[in-house]
Amino acid sequence: MQRSFAQVRSMTCMRLRSLPFFFFFIQRSLFCSSSAICFVSLGMSPFDLLFNKKKKKKRHPLLGRRQGEEGWLEDGAQLLKEVISSCDGRGCYPIQMFSAKEIEQAIGECFHIDAHYIDYEGTHEDRQIIIKVYRIQNRQMAFNEIATLTQIKHANVAKLLGCCFEMEQPILIYEKVPFIMRNRLRQANTSSSSPISWEHRLRIAIEIAYAITYLHTANSRPIVIREIKSSNILLDEHYKPKLFDFSLSITIPLGETQVETSVIGTTGYVDPQYAMKGIVSEKTDVYSYGLVLLELLSGKRPYVAIDMDMGPPLHKFINNASTEKEERLELILLNGLSMDVRQVEQAMACMEVAVGCTSENPAERPAMKEVTQQLMQIERGELPLSSSLLRVPQLGKCKIE
Repeated sequence: MQRSFAQVRSMTCMRLRSLPFFFFFIQRSLFCSSSAICFVSLGMSPFDLLFNKKKKKKRHPLLGRRQGEEGWLEDGAQLLKEVISSCDGRGCYPIQMFSAKEIEQAIGECFHIDAHYIDYEGTHEDRQIIIKVYRIQNRQMAFNEIATLTQIKHANVAKLLGCCFEMEQPILIYEKVPFIMRNRLRQANTSSSSPISWEHRLRIAIEIAYAITYLHTANSRPIVIREIKSSNILLDEHYKPKLFDFSLSITIPLGETQVETSVIGTTGYVDPQYAMKGIVSEKTDVYSYGLVLLELLSGKRPYVAIDMDMGPPLHKFINNASTEKEERLELILLNGLSMDVRQVEQAMACMEVAVGCTSENPAERPAMKEVTQQLMQIERGELPLSSSLLRVPQLGKCKIE
């Protein structure tokens, strides 16, 4: 006899109900199925109900593991030793200690990669920050940077907010400054119109010179940065510059003018005399600053060949005795900026300052205080018009495409 589907289903259910195990299974299955629908509709997992467990933000892969209490106490003791040694009996500016949990919650996208550390953007308590994560092997650099910055309070030095030692890698937290000068200069020269005007470039040069002068003269023991380069200068929305990296900074002993140490720094920006002899003085920073000034003037990296024929690097070209002033002028006019005669004259005067700063002989380089004074005079237009410009025909309001 042929049975309908409804009859077959009814008979099957009756047989299964006679078996206690299957009846238990069906009840539980129905319960689990209905419960799963409820959890899905609420956006929950059954484990969330059972254990009341909140979802955690995934740990950033480059932060490394947390270290135990013994580790961060040891780091704190080392930092205290560095700070006491650096401050030389003076008071230090306080900084905040951040927890590993705060760093994990705050960290965002990568901002900049350096040989010794990686910078990340972040947000902490609705404030934009930069999170500098040092590589484990560069722990001493982190301590050195903190010890140096606790002595410094200057408008053109990026503000250190605090640090974290709960991770294996030392972490420093800075105020957020949105732009890297090197990147802005590269972006500016991709077209004939630059977002960084000549006025801003000259003001950047003056303020950075002023900050370095402060480091060299404000304390009884001069602070030499040793790592002045365009990628270590940050710019805010108004192109106000801020020195950023003090990991290689060194203090000149009281009563001395130089110190001998191991050679370290970025190729192309390192003072050649320091590279050969390992002797650091204030003139070491003057040389690096001169290269940055050249970069501001020309928009080109100062240690790269000036043309496709693999000629000399820019800084060697302008320091060559056979280089004519007109050739230096051409470098300025090819920087993509719209400049009038007065502005080109200012740039030429700045070029002369850069030539003095990048002299091979440290004794021939001016002090940073003198450099700052010269640049301020140039900004005020106190230097006379050079004869070389008078020989340039139809300079007027020029813009080289």
